[in-house]
Amino acid sequence: MGSRVVAVAGGTGKLGRAIVDELVAYGGYKIDPQTANILGAEILATDYNDVSSVVKLLDANNIDTVISTLGATFGTDSELALIQASKDSRKTTRYIPSVWGISCSPEAAAILPTIGEKIGYLEVLATTSLEYTAVSNGIFLDYYGFPKVRSYLGNLPRVIDMAGNAAAIPGSGDVPVVFTYSFDVGRFIAALLSQPRWEKESVIIGDKITWNEFLHLAEGVKGVKFDVKHDSLMTLQEGCSTALPSQKHLYPHFPQQRLERMCAMFGVMFENGFFDFKSEGTLNERFPDINTKSVKTLLEESWAGN
Repeated sequence: MGSRVVAVAGGTGKLGRAIVDELVAYGGYKIDPQTANILGAEILATDYNDVSSVVKLLDANNIDTVISTLGATFGTDSELALIQASKDSRKTTRYIPSVWGISCSPEAAAILPTIGEKIGYLEVLATTSLEYTAVSNGIFLDYYGFPKVRSYLGNLPRVIDMAGNAAAIPGSGDVPVVFTYSFDVGRFIAALLSQPRWEKESVIIGDKITWNEFLHLAEGVKGVKFDVKHDSLMTLQEGCSTALPSQKHLYPHFPQQRLERMCAMFGVMFENGFFDFKSEGTLNERFPDINTKSVKTLLEESWAGN
């Protein structure tokens, strides 16, 4: 483990930064050896689309493992270029692609087209000699503690609007959904890197409850009744969903109609069980000493007395 050198692509912000924090806290890894220092780890600064330059950096710095958190901001081409560079590198042997969330299946892609892009990443990785794993962690719990919880993810209220005391429950609201705190994801990744072998998929369950149970907890912690709306499965399938008060700040960058359509697609997936992970074979079982933050704990830490 001590010899591993890890590059976190996108490691200066959002999920990537949380992973860097936890890799540093775990110890035993050298993180992104290149230019600027941040939080005790060094950040690999490069143009991800320049494959030859990335290969040179990976080789020059003996990068064994690449963890990608590039996401939609960087686009599909950057992820594919990073995979190609890792494949071409003489030093890199392991890769975690930016497919965080749920298992990338054709059924999920039929509802949310961006999952099709993630399937493409995995198909390309399957043609390489790289050892890789796709991490499924559900919904990031951080969004429900903003701005009070420690997080780099920002504010993306979905279904439950903690600040706005509102909810838009998709379908029945009785299907379990997995939520995981970003720093818990980082802790599992740090532990996973120490293992000699990876599975093709690594599942993390921070907590698993239904949206109705989540709403009950939220109202109990805040001591107020939320303004609750229900979006039927038919409404969601038509691309419509109820807007939440705290989503308004997103409209200048994420137009309302587009955001409501995205929330509708997620609502269909929630109701159809795509976020209801099985507990067997998870990283939680593999690393039982890692205790995760529950929905109840995060809500109490963030909103009790507010």
